[in-house]
Amino acid sequence: MKFDYAEASLRDNFFRVSGPLDFNDPFECRGCYIHFGEALRKYVHQNFERLRFEYICRTNSTTPELQARFTEEFLFKTYFDSASRSLDSSWINAVNETVLMLCFVKERGLKAASDVLFWSHYADSGKGVRIVFDLPERPRGGIYYMKEVEYCEKVPAFDCRKMDAWLQGKEFQDYLERISHLKGNPWEYENEIRMIIPRHIPEQMKRVPFTHLCPREKDGVTHYFVRIDYDVIRRIDFGPRVDLEQASGLVDDLQRKKEAGHIKFWQATLKPGEYAYTYKKVS
Repeated sequence: MKFDYAEASLRDNFFRVSGPLDFNDPFECRGCYIHFGEALRKYVHQNFERLRFEYICRTNSTTPELQARFTEEFLFKTYFDSASRSLDSSWINAVNETVLMLCFVKERGLKAASDVLFWSHYADSGKGVRIVFDLPERPRGGIYYMKEVEYCEKVPAFDCRKMDAWLQGKEFQDYLERISHLKGNPWEYENEIRMIIPRHIPEQMKRVPFTHLCPREKDGVTHYFVRIDYDVIRRIDFGPRVDLEQASGLVDDLQRKKEAGHIKFWQATLKPGEYAYTYKKVS
């Protein structure tokens, strides 16, 4: 992350969490549906009189000649494009309305080549910071959970013929939960794991560790932050282009805090003769 953002987060223990609509991948939380036409045709047939009446009122079609045109096939074609567009956007909207996320790289299994990419892509071209956490998968008493991202070639399909049963039962929530941690194979190098937090936390849970959401207003927009205590931060790595004089104030402040005294500080440096990094301890 960028140095300024990391410094502000580390000084007050609050890290910004986001909904998937804020993420950089247009495929984020994308659902896929099959048998949509069949399901819509059945819906129009079962609700024909109501849909026909609503369409007549909406278009102010008062003459019998116009009304005679409003057959099942006409209504099916009328609703098909708008309904399919609505369904395309409904997946990510449904996830975005229910959860917030904080994304991490899973240290286990991380490749050296990915390490090189991360400093360039996610740490302000090497001028940023990497924070290493030891986070429990699900803290005692807390209500967030950690979920490893699953990488796949194709989006799992939602069968529209079962829509009524899905919407009324657990299957639909399971589908939304699954697509909330799916990404395409090209992203596999990230080795990502996500902290997933409900947007709406019961009042009695709001002071439990790892569940305290703090809304903050900026320029008329509400941003959400989650508290992460120092005791789960193991080390802080500065990028190869970070001026350590600039970083010294943060290092000194954290070392003076009793609860942060265990944190180790390192800086990434270019390994001689290789496209790789080595790490030098910062005293």
